[in-house]
Amino acid sequence: MKFNSLALSAMLMGSLVALGACETPVPAAIPDLTFAHLEQIRFDAATIEIVDEYRPTLAAPNVEHLFPTSPARAARDWAAARIGAAGSTGSVRVIIQNASVVQIDLPVRKGVEGLFFNEQDVRYEAILEVSIEYRRGLFVTSSVRTEVMRSRTASESISVDERNQLFFKLTEDLLADLDAEMVRNISQYMADGLL
Repeated sequence: MKFNSLALSAMLMGSLVALGACETPVPAAIPDLTFAHLEQIRFDAATIEIVDEYRPTLAAPNVEHLFPTSPARAARDWAAARIGAAGSTGSVRVIIQNASVVQIDLPVRKGVEGLFFNEQDVRYEAILEVSIEYRRGLFVTSSVRTEVMRSRTASESISVDERNQLFFKLTEDLLADLDAEMVRNISQYMADGLL
């Protein structure tokens, strides 16, 4: 069976067009959450211990394991960057007690009517709870506990890329709230351990 050059060119062009139509869009890059631009909160302590007590269920309705950077990971990074040891005695313990995000389904129009609307169909509710203890020897001399909450909704038509951006922004806002509350609480209740 012989093909002329025109038929072969047409087949090749058709194949290239088909391949181009199947091209997957490149996902947008998710930036790293960093806290390097913030000054350390310096304690009169020889050691800092970061303990993550939160155990994700990895099952619905929880979704924090689907985040590009989970709230628990962001809280650990925050503690490592923000809480500094600058003394020779004493110790600081940062405890991540809760870092959950749950997905709540919202009511939307169904059937033919629903085809004409793009509604918010889920809400993500995030809770971050972190405690800090300052110790002299075996005794806790001061401590604070901070709990912050944020939520965001997403529409029915959200793409995977847009959802990842939403998850990033939710975590970023949650950590900004944690930082602001912790700075206030530490200065008010943990002055005995600060340098």
